[in-house]
Amino acid sequence: MTGLPYDAVELRTERLLLRPLTKNDLDDVHAYQKRKDVVRYLMWEVHDHEESAKHLEKRIAMTELADDGDGLIYAVELPDPAGGHGRVIGDMSIFLKSAAHAQLEVGWVFHPAVHGRGYATEAAEAVLAVCFETMRAHRVFAQLDPRNEASARLCERLGMRQEAHLRQSEIFKGEWGDTVIYGMLDTEYAARAR
Repeated sequence: MTGLPYDAVELRTERLLLRPLTKNDLDDVHAYQKRKDVVRYLMWEVHDHEESAKHLEKRIAMTELADDGDGLIYAVELPDPAGGHGRVIGDMSIFLKSAAHAQLEVGWVFHPAVHGRGYATEAAEAVLAVCFETMRAHRVFAQLDPRNEASARLCERLGMRQEAHLRQSEIFKGEWGDTVIYGMLDTEYAARAR
């Protein structure tokens, strides 16, 4: 990939600030990590406050994309109109799956209290711009549980298409689960701008 290495920088959208996570985000992050409805389709279970702190510490360290396997996590902050510390309403992730093949994986988690307001779409658009315009990705994809209809709709709103439906591809929370893969190529991303 010609855009490597990439270090996390703040991204601003019309309504949001995407920035690296900090320890000060713990309470906001825990507010959605402790919810069963949020973690239902994630690879981990509900977190208590201590588990959220440990998880956050690992994710704070994910600030660059240089080598295969690296990850970058953005806190999605809804800024305080008064200029104080905003509220973290979710997070966006980018994982470098293959530098040689210019492949990136994206993911997201948002607090249900903000669903239906377009924040996830706005944040994901900013992340796609990083992936394609800055990192020069050839392909960006997302993997999700097909029962996660909200994430599937987000992929479709972004212009991603379903590439695969893998049946019973892994044991997920004690039972066989399916995985769907949505993807977008650089040419498809460029065509959206025309």
